Amino acid sequence: MLNHLQIKTIRRTTIAHESRLPLVFSALADANRFTIFKLLLDRQDLCVSDIANIVAISVPAASQQLKFLELAGLVKRQRNGQMICYEARSRDPLIRSIIKVLQVNTMS
Repeated sequence: MLNHLQIKTIRRTTIAHESRLPLVFSALADANRFTIFKLLLDRQDLCVSDIANIVAISVPAASQQLKFLELAGLVKRQRNGQMICYEARSRDPLIRSIIKVLQVNTMS
């Protein structure tokens, strides 16, 4: 049986994840954002212009999609000189869970 502290910890973690899930799923519901997220899982640290070229969208459109992914906590931004590059937040426990689901579905 769980003690009071364990229950409190589990409750806090569950509430934190549940509050993020709608935003994460909303971000991944868009085909371009989903493609961009998958790209960043496969190749860490891609710049906005590279992502735009790969996905065949304009640089401003790619930047806007990446901003949405960043707000959802799926990716993080890094500045390399004048270039802005992004990488998946693969250390985040929630994102790792999503990655596992994507890997299982890709293998099937």
